[in-house]
Amino acid sequence: MTAPCYSCGETIRLGDIVGVGYVMFGKIVYMIGHGLYSDAFQVDDWAHLDGGYVIQTPEGALFHCEHEAEMALLDRAE
Repeated sequence: MTAPCYSCGETIRLGDIVGVGYVMFGKIVYMIGHGLYSDAFQVDDWAHLDGGYVIQTPEGALFHCEHEAEMALLDRAE
């Protein structure tokens, strides 16, 4: 399986800060299709999804982003 990439060509990493569209941004906490996730989140809660990414906003809300092309890298994971 090839590493997922942003449209800019950079590899997507767990913990990256991303923008989705012009209104949402947050940290990637679960890379569904790749089985990578933050220890703070329950994988079973998202097991019904076939792929994509779960992103946590600064306010703590979680949302699902299905496609890499929808995300823009804002800051790298530490």
